[in-house]
Amino acid sequence: MRRLREAGWFATRSKTFQDSLLAIGVPKAFAAGETLYRYGDEANGIYAILEGAVQITAPADDGQEFVVHREGHGFWVGDLALFAGASRLVSVVTTQCSQTLFFPNTRIENLVRSNPDYVRDFYALSHANIQTALRIMANLAVTGTEKRLVLRLLHLDECNTTEDDWIVVSQEELAEMVAVSAPTLHRCLHRLVDMGLIELGYGRVKLSDRRALIASCQS
Repeated sequence: MRRLREAGWFATRSKTFQDSLLAIGVPKAFAAGETLYRYGDEANGIYAILEGAVQITAPADDGQEFVVHREGHGFWVGDLALFAGASRLVSVVTTQCSQTLFFPNTRIENLVRSNPDYVRDFYALSHANIQTALRIMANLAVTGTEKRLVLRLLHLDECNTTEDDWIVVSQEELAEMVAVSAPTLHRCLHRLVDMGLIELGYGRVKLSDRRALIASCQS
């Protein structure tokens, strides 16, 4: 709970709001690969990730779902569909054993009814998540495959919660995130390895020199 109060959007809220919201949370544990919710589901509440990590996928027009992002502890998701009274726009699946707090619709509705000013706090959450989505979109529009890959790796590293600094992501998933073919991604990754900027493992990546990676994007 202490880590949650110190992370992201929630850290910027008043202690009164934090206490009020945490009081209505329901602890839920998920094994790796379990689904919090899927695209098209009816909105039933908001999740906060306490430990572990989740992967977010979204459908393309051809019906296939693609990995768009990963987040760890301190991440909140589910607000947009809830307050819009609409269905889910993405699927959220755990990538490792995860502990969450779940805030059901009815409890949030009662909380806001009793404290109307809290609507602004939830709008701030939606603003933060839209900011992340716009950052992903902008980085995908960057010219140059290697630069797009580096930007994505830096973003994933910011959200990473593993103790050994390895980013758990397969090359197939990373290729989807950067919108390139698997062979092209393979070549770019090994070029970064040869430059001493990253390390590769089975289904994982580690940044060896963040400053040099950032500098490579600015050149």
